[in-house]
Amino acid sequence: ANWDKMETVTIELSEHDFEPKHLKLKANQPYRLVIKNTGEADHYYTAAEFFKSVAWRKTQTPRPHGGEIKAPYLTAVEAYKNGGSVELFIVPVKKGTYEVVCTIDDHKDKGMTGSITVE
Repeated sequence: ANWDKMETVTIELSEHDFEPKHLKLKANQPYRLVIKNTGEADHYYTAAEFFKSVAWRKTQTPRPHGGEIKAPYLTAVEAYKNGGSVELFIVPVKKGTYEVVCTIDDHKDKGMTGSITVE
């Protein structure tokens, strides 16, 4: 992947919503997904099938006290309340539409659902 052409997309988690709710990405385009919690409760961004279908570079938390994870795939990302964030460096490779939910308590039932479409 040409990481010089990476696009940054911010996904905000709040009570009880994702913004954008329906994310559209292009196959073979490098992305930095910034998952940021603007809410007053912890939230998950769970998209196991999507996360298994992308090429991973890394996952990191913001500097100066953050860290970095390199793994073949994740199943969910938790962003802590009041500004917590996680950055995912990925390249979508498999086209399709994938479900995203918050799996904490009853957040899904309250509407914390969405999708990621790779075109």
